[in-house]
Amino acid sequence: MNEKTENLVLEHLRHLRAGMDRIVDRLDDLTNRVGRIEVNMAQGFARTEVALAEHSVRFDKVEKRLDRIETRLGLIEA
Repeated sequence: MNEKTENLVLEHLRHLRAGMDRIVDRLDDLTNRVGRIEVNMAQGFARTEVALAEHSVRFDKVEKRLDRIETRLGLIEA
């Protein structure tokens, strides 16, 4: 490929990556919101459900952190 084509490809890849980053941020926001809904719904039930919902929120946060670590270490594709 010539330099102009390579630059165009890199530009498109950067644009796609920025879009993916926005999608990931939005998904994280929605995951947190659903977790809070779970907690609020569980409060109408028994205390056990509240604890389980809170654990679900915590696991979501841990999963996000683990994904970020794995990506930085190159263990999974970005």
